[in-house]
Amino acid sequence: MMSGKHSNQLRQTTMFWQLVFIKVRLNLRSEASQSYLSYAWWLLEPLLQMGVYYIVFDILLHRGTEDFVAFLLCGIVPWLWFSKSVTQAGNSIIAGRGLISQTYLPKPFFPLVAIGQAFVKQLSVFVLLFVFLFAYGYMPEPGWLWLIPIILTQMLLTVAVAFVVSFVIPFARDLQYLVDAALKMLMFGSGIFYSYKDVFIPEHRDYFLMNPMANLIVNYRRVLMEDVAPFTGALALISLVSILVILLMTYLMRRQNNTLTRLALE
Repeated sequence: MMSGKHSNQLRQTTMFWQLVFIKVRLNLRSEASQSYLSYAWWLLEPLLQMGVYYIVFDILLHRGTEDFVAFLLCGIVPWLWFSKSVTQAGNSIIAGRGLISQTYLPKPFFPLVAIGQAFVKQLSVFVLLFVFLFAYGYMPEPGWLWLIPIILTQMLLTVAVAFVVSFVIPFARDLQYLVDAALKMLMFGSGIFYSYKDVFIPEHRDYFLMNPMANLIVNYRRVLMEDVAPFTGALALISLVSILVILLMTYLMRRQNNTLTRLALE
């Protein structure tokens, strides 16, 4: 039988995740109610952003090829998920000071809620991506099941980076500006608008793929556009490192809980 201590820990963990899900649902409802277009904005916003990049790179700069739209979408959709999650999670502990002042909540609660909100909205964007791919002649293949480990790997990476950012920003709030700048730099360094095979010579491609988001975007395109398996070794390595970072940051948030509370309330 499960000991009383383990039973209590399981109950606390279950309650924690229930609170995360409840808070995600409430925040999404509140966000939708504040917009005239309600839930439709979840699709319109990424559509507008993708449209801007398409106009700039394909129509104005003539950088596109016949499959450029599909190529662009397979890069920009995962990137928007990652960048929005990290941006929203970065300020989540400070933004949650109202709850922090009223009750005790483990600090990972706040970035997890931000990540959960972004993920729920991302599900509809992925459906939109599949619709566009169908329209451009990319039919579902059994190999598309590789999307499951790719998406799970990106989720782990997103949580890891979001935990780091949400932990450090309360200590120096101006770091939020550096995070925004770093994300912009990383966006152009992740191969969203170009193929790494066209830009880098073979000897330098391994360095490019050391960027985990660049690696994931390459894998999305391999599965969706080329119908070939992803780089499974890279997925495993990204997942392992992300899990280690998540465990470390969870420990640090627990150790620095009182400090984070004080900083959030200042």
